[in-house]
Order: sequence, then structure tokens, then C-alpha cells
Amino acid sequence: MKRKMLMSMLAAALSASLLAGCGNTAKPADSGSAVTAGEEEGADGVQEADAAEEPGTEAPEEADVEEEPGAGNETEEADAGQEPEESATPEDETEQETVNWLEEQGIAITPQGDCTVTLYSYDSYEEDYVDDFLADVNVTITETTEGVEEGLKKVTASYVLDVSNDPGNGVMWHNSVFDRYTGNYFRGGSKTKEAIKMGDVYYDVRTAGDSVNEYPIFYITRTLICPVDYDGAVFKFGYTSPELSEQSGKIDFEARVYKVDELPYNGDDYLYFTLTDD
Repeated sequence: MKRKMLMSMLAAALSASLLAGCGNTAKPADSGSAVTAGEEEGADGVQEADAAEEPGTEAPEEADVEEEPGAGNETEEADAGQEPEESATPEDETEQETVNWLEEQGIAITPQGDCTVTLYSYDSYEEDYVDDFLADVNVTITETTEGVEEGLKKVTASYVLDVSNDPGNGVMWHNSVFDRYTGNYFRGGSKTKEAIKMGDVYYDVRTAGDSVNEYPIFYITRTLICPVDYDGAVFKFGYTSPELSEQSGKIDFEARVYKVDELPYNGDDYLYFTLTDD
């Protein structure tokens, strides 16, 4: 009897030992990280001259940069079929000044055609500054009502940028559009709410940008979708740098509508264009 009890106790102990050794043998999921090879710019274009990827659109006017700017900073395609939202005049809005902001600032319009513009050149990385240099650019502006709903139009600035004089391996540029009457900046690759006033009504507008890299030539466009009767679009093209892009990236473009002279991109290194050259 004692022998049987002893054997039963030994068997139970052996079984418990085996069960303790089994446990959960499945591996925990790996927690990893990945570094992307490419870096997307926001609203104002930044492009490595020898890069195979798509050139930059709009430098980080918005926390784009682009999007702003797309805003960039955000680059986003505008919804061509979406009608700008119309809103009643805000109660606390004062009567719009009749003064033309563009004239008040003493900004001269450059006729469309061939121009030169100062740009920032860098080596392998944007922070690796090489020098500023003069680039050639040809500018044309067109408008159409095709591809948008009735009552709207698209105004497009097309830039053919030649950076053959680039002393480094990459260039940066700024590319935007704003309202001549108020100086209101239109967010890059996005919608700007209550950006323009026509009569007693405020309207939203949208912008979109694109670029094609055929180094040393870049084909760059900036499109504004707005009411068909609107005539105040001013297109701006010129200089940017990592420092200017960083300053722009700190601005909350969703908080309110900003005027052009409140943004970092100001000075002599910019060209301004309109549909009628006025």
C-alpha cells in the first residue's frame, strides 16, 4: 500500500515538472522603426538637381511645406469640382479698405516672359549652402473655366525654370499666390477660408501646385481656383532657404488668414506676376 502511494506521489511530481517547462513559446512581435529615403517638402519648392524623385513643390509655408503651403507644408491636388464656400460677412468685420494693398506696398509687377531670379544653391543637403545664383525663368499666366463648376475659374502661373548656372547640386525656390487688394496669402495646396471679398460676400479659394524635374529644367505650376469674376490674383516666385522655411513652418496657417508681409518671404529676391501684367 505504501509502495503504491509512493509511486503515485512520484508520478504527480514528474507531471507538474513537465507542465512547468511548457509555457507560451510564441515570440513577441518585433517593435521596429524605419527611416525613409525621401523627404517631402511643403509648399514652396525644394529640389535636388540630381535627384530622381519628383521635384519639390512649395517650401514649408505651412507646417506645408509646403501645406502652405502644403502648407506645405504642405503638395495637395485642389478639388477642381468643389465650389468655394460663400459665407456672410462676419459681424465684427470692419468695412474693407478701398486702398490697393499691392500699390500701398510699392510692389512692382514683372511682365510675363523671360526673367532672372536669385535662388539658393546647396550641396548634398539643404543645410550645405554653396552660394546664391541667378537662374533663368520664363513665366506665362492663363485662365480657364474648364474643369470647374459654373461660376468658377482656374488661373494658372506656369514657370519654366533653368538652373544651368547652379554651382551646387540642389536648389530651393518659393512659389505662392495672394490677393492684390488685401495682401491676403492663399495657403499652398489647400483652401483658404474667406480669403477674398467681392461686394458684401466673402469667398474661399483653393490653390494647387505641381512640378516636373527635367534637370536642369524644371516645369512648375501654381493654380488658383476662384470665382469667375475675381481679378486680384498675384503670383510670387523667388528665394527661400532652410532658415526661411523653418520660420514659415512655425506659423499656424489654420489660425487665421495671413498677409504676405507677415510671412518670411519678403525683400528684393522675388518676382510678382498677374494675368494682365497690371
